[in-house]
Amino acid sequence: MMDLIRKFNIFIERNKDNQAYSDFKEGVNKGLDIAKYTFEDNLEKLSLSYSDEDPAEKIRGMEDNFNQLLDGIDLSKKPNCSEQRLDGVHTGFEKSKKIFKEFITESFPLENT
Repeated sequence: MMDLIRKFNIFIERNKDNQAYSDFKEGVNKGLDIAKYTFEDNLEKLSLSYSDEDPAEKIRGMEDNFNQLLDGIDLSKKPNCSEQRLDGVHTGFEKSKKIFKEFITESFPLENT
């Protein structure tokens, strides 16, 4: 489990903008961080619920569950949070969904495909 968390963190960190000089880019990085912590907090639920299914179904199910977790996060505008930063967080969520798909496909390769 810790290896999966570490590996996903690497995927996320590789996709972060190290020079985020705008509210939007900082928001994207924040969205990626939220996705990273969401994965860490829910990994056991994500992986155990599909342990007996075929690999393709397991990957699809984990991806769907991760996407639902991110979609379920309610981000309300905070007093010190600009509209651009909020848009960036949502963009970070969408980016993290693509990163998760790449990560999960690499972590659980399909046999005989």
